[in-house]
Amino acid sequence: MRLATCPKCNKKLRLRDWRPECPHCGTNVVYYNFEEQFYIDAKGAELDAAKIRVKWTRVKTAFIGSKLLVARLSLSILPIIAALLPLGKLSISLPLFEKNIQLNIIGLFSAFSDGTFGYLSALRSSAVIGGVAAGAARIILGLSAAAAFALLVFLFQLLCFISIKKMTFIISAAGALGAAASIYTIIAINSFSKAAASEIFTVKIGFGGFAVIAAFAVIVALNAAVVKKGVKINYVEGDLYRVEVAKKLKRKEITLDEIPQPVYSPAAMKDEPEKETGFVDGGDDNG
Repeated sequence: MRLATCPKCNKKLRLRDWRPECPHCGTNVVYYNFEEQFYIDAKGAELDAAKIRVKWTRVKTAFIGSKLLVARLSLSILPIIAALLPLGKLSISLPLFEKNIQLNIIGLFSAFSDGTFGYLSALRSSAVIGGVAAGAARIILGLSAAAAFALLVFLFQLLCFISIKKMTFIISAAGALGAAASIYTIIAINSFSKAAASEIFTVKIGFGGFAVIAAFAVIVALNAAVVKKGVKINYVEGDLYRVEVAKKLKRKEITLDEIPQPVYSPAAMKDEPEKETGFVDGGDDNG
């Protein structure tokens, strides 16, 4: 019964060849090529550890890499808090239907969940109160847009580690659109208050709209400051080089045998940057 082959002389080993040495050439079969395999495993471990460190460094920098980034993280929930404040109060008084809607996130959820918005949409076709109902629907839609952008600002902030540069611009855009939606809502409320001069639709203007606009303005200003100042990412020396080597290895441009051990040597590669300044895309760090 033949069990295996000697890795050096390729002679067949039999069941009675129980010793670790090959009976034909004397090579220790168990530890044959052990040193070479050890260095191959060491190279792989060095590259994998570098990729993990680079990812973690970028995640940490995206959230707390500077005072501005800490402030951006802390204030990312500000538009949501501001949207909880009342922009006003919309009252509807119809036969068999009465509703008071607080114009904030909570009232917005209520308007959609109990079918009030659908009812207003249906009333837009009315010849008598269709125009006023459409104005009320526009207020709810504007508030919905502002609330959605408030939530998006917070969500994009949580995902900013994907790409610090891209997400900064996306958060700024969401903040600007949120401010625009808030301004539209305030204009719609003012227009509605003038048009709805009846007991069917009434609206009271609150102070929350200006708080929401201010909150979005803070978000836009913080991200503009981040763009202007830039983001400095400090990596472990040699990790950027190791990640680049891992990418070449994955693309099969090089082999593990061609990579030295250690992969990065400070003495041999004095030009390797120890830190990267400015925006850095998350990219594919898996090599």
